[in-house]
Amino acid sequence: MKTVEKAATLADVAQLAGVSQQTVSRVVNNQGPVEARTRARVMEAVGQLNYVPNRLAQGLARQRSHSIGFATNDIALHAPSQLTSAIEGAARAAGFSLIVSIVPGYGLGRVTQTVRALKERQVDGVLINASLGGADAAEIARRFSDLPCVFMDVPADAPVSAALLDQGHGAALAARHLVDLGHTRIACIHAPQDAVAEHARLQGWQAVLREHGLALVAEQEGDWSPASGYRAALALLASGVNFTGLLVGNDQMAVGVLRALWESGRSVPGDVSVIGYDDTAESALLIPPLTTVRQDFPTLGQRAFHHLNARLDGQDPPKTTLTRPELVVRASTAAPRSGERLRLQDALQLLQRHIGGAGEKEPPGQA
Repeated sequence: MKTVEKAATLADVAQLAGVSQQTVSRVVNNQGPVEARTRARVMEAVGQLNYVPNRLAQGLARQRSHSIGFATNDIALHAPSQLTSAIEGAARAAGFSLIVSIVPGYGLGRVTQTVRALKERQVDGVLINASLGGADAAEIARRFSDLPCVFMDVPADAPVSAALLDQGHGAALAARHLVDLGHTRIACIHAPQDAVAEHARLQGWQAVLREHGLALVAEQEGDWSPASGYRAALALLASGVNFTGLLVGNDQMAVGVLRALWESGRSVPGDVSVIGYDDTAESALLIPPLTTVRQDFPTLGQRAFHHLNARLDGQDPPKTTLTRPELVVRASTAAPRSGERLRLQDALQLLQRHIGGAGEKEPPGQA
């Protein structure tokens, strides 16, 4: 019969490390100051003995589970995956575990279901990276008034605790870059407008253009994916509207945009300047390297966790923490061509369409 090995205890770790049980407790729970050499000695003893703290017992004693929930959009997308990694790292360093639950779409009902499921797991608090208007966010806070929540995708003026990226500022940087280069015919491809962040980006683009007496000459909607960016760019090109600048709601859609422009014979940035949003790892490796708006998701994730942790500790942090994006200029943007060259380009495109249409007919004399 197999003998079950006895689990190591706090006292076993203290004895092996040559410290008090209180010191071991401070180290494994990341609570209170401990000298670096002593901390290293304790952690080595923890590893040798394979000591696993009984979080359940600790939670019952302190009425805390030392776990937090993260209700988020699909982590296959760039932003949620980056935020998940940052939050998990910050939570682990503070002695918390992270439970991730995907919100299947948009809306108050779906967010409520996801937060309720996390509450059933006895989490101490929840970070919510799901798009909500101010009223819906306030309703979530009311429904879960006994569960500290910090929101990460709500309007900046929402009456709830929030850690946000300043989407309006990032969008304005992108639009102003094109205008400063001399572009006056600017189109956009945005993501679904029921997403708060994306709506703020569209508003930011439009506000800058209005300041310069301009307006978007055309717009299409995608769903964040490269394939949707490709389809939206084809639709813009098929519309016949002339544009020299293109604002895209995220870098993944911009990948599809670059493909569509290449297939149509347009050069970037010679014919069309393209700006993405997010600064994914691949953006600098595209052809051409993509000008984009960098969102500091690691910093946002850490700030969001510390905001929630402060509330759990009974502190009163500022209602909203804002992290500002920055513009990263690469080779996909340049000044527009001169009017003469644009007229020549239009003439060549018209000739190309005419030749293409004629080519579909059967050549004379052939049966």
